[in-house]
Amino acid sequence: METEKQALLRNLDTSQVEAWVQQNSKLIEDTLRRFVGIPSENKYPVGNELQAQLEMETIMQQLGMETDLFLVTDVPGIEQHEAFLSDGRDYSNRPNVVGVLRGTGEGKSLIFNGHMDTVPIGRELWSQDPFDAAINDGKLYGLGIFDMKGGLLASLMALRCLRDLGYTTQGDVIVESVVDEEFGGSNGTLACILRGYEADAAIIPEPTNMVICPINQGGFYYRVSFHGRAGRSFSGEKLINPAFQAARFLEIIYQFHEWRNENDVPDPMFPNNELRTDVQTVFAGDPSIELGDRVPSSCSIDLWIQVLPGVTDTETWRQFTEFYTPRVQADALLAGANMRIEKKMRFLPGTGIDPNHPIVSTLYEAGQEGAGRELSVLGAPFACDSYMFNLYSQTPVVIFGPCGGNAHAPDEYIVVEEYHKLIQTYALTIAKWCGISGQEEN
Repeated sequence: METEKQALLRNLDTSQVEAWVQQNSKLIEDTLRRFVGIPSENKYPVGNELQAQLEMETIMQQLGMETDLFLVTDVPGIEQHEAFLSDGRDYSNRPNVVGVLRGTGEGKSLIFNGHMDTVPIGRELWSQDPFDAAINDGKLYGLGIFDMKGGLLASLMALRCLRDLGYTTQGDVIVESVVDEEFGGSNGTLACILRGYEADAAIIPEPTNMVICPINQGGFYYRVSFHGRAGRSFSGEKLINPAFQAARFLEIIYQFHEWRNENDVPDPMFPNNELRTDVQTVFAGDPSIELGDRVPSSCSIDLWIQVLPGVTDTETWRQFTEFYTPRVQADALLAGANMRIEKKMRFLPGTGIDPNHPIVSTLYEAGQEGAGRELSVLGAPFACDSYMFNLYSQTPVVIFGPCGGNAHAPDEYIVVEEYHKLIQTYALTIAKWCGISGQEEN
């Protein structure tokens, strides 16, 4: 016997959703362009997400959502919570905004959680205007469009699609636009959890290239500094150039990267991904001086070490120190070096849920219809706020977002055609997970 929910879903023909997306492609692109054009760079310890968050609140209200605009530090007890990162971050004028679309009460609830902050644009040159959202060869370019304004806005476009087609959800749909996710912040997502936002499942629209990711890697960020003696040897001073020492240590980091990938036990959820050990920056001397004309006093290497789910920072740090220590001691240039290592960002643990969880199968089924193909179910090879859900809330979370490239790099983009399929998949996921009501039988 067909249930009422099955009958309603039968009424929601995939072709209706596809037609809505095609008919509203200009609206979709204009919305993306509007948000790309509002800078929301995270310039630790401050950020400028305010204007984008106010625009997000407006769109939520236009969809009939109840909105909640609040500062992270306004949430009672957050600064005493074990997961709160207290490292001098300033949350003035950096509000979270949460929209709640109330359902009729019969269905399951769903959270979409995404961050509005982007990495800083930096000094590297773009071939496209990073704030213009130009479309070339089927790709829409812009700072933060892939990571992760695009995915966040796709959730709202999916809700608008269902509304315009005459449907209402049976379960509540909550969209959380949080601040300060980049650089290991995560306090924005923690604030939503402590404010009481929970659901039967959550989707984080991070850029997974339309791969369903119930699990993801973690990592941590360290700075390795070498300190020497600066200047020029006009009077026979014995100078120590820390750049030479850092260069030697860079080779050890590369060896560690290769060694880990040859010796670590492979994880079937990450079949094609290297376990990254990345040098992210190398600094020597005073960057404000155009022509240094001296041996620098210090040289530092910023290092990101990625870890598999379930691996702790203590385990990985022990592995790294046991690898580099004998090599440093055996190297004449490094053995006597003034080397210091400091933690620059909180450890982001890799976590996950059972790949057989119903939200995963619901997304998979919706993807068959909305994307028109079988979607892969694998691990996400990056860290994100998922651990906040998995460790500190009652809401199971899956990561699933747009196709594109160049996250945290010049010429960041999404693939427009695939983005349309993402919206379709989100709309069908909401319908299947939360249930829908409305639109009389014709």
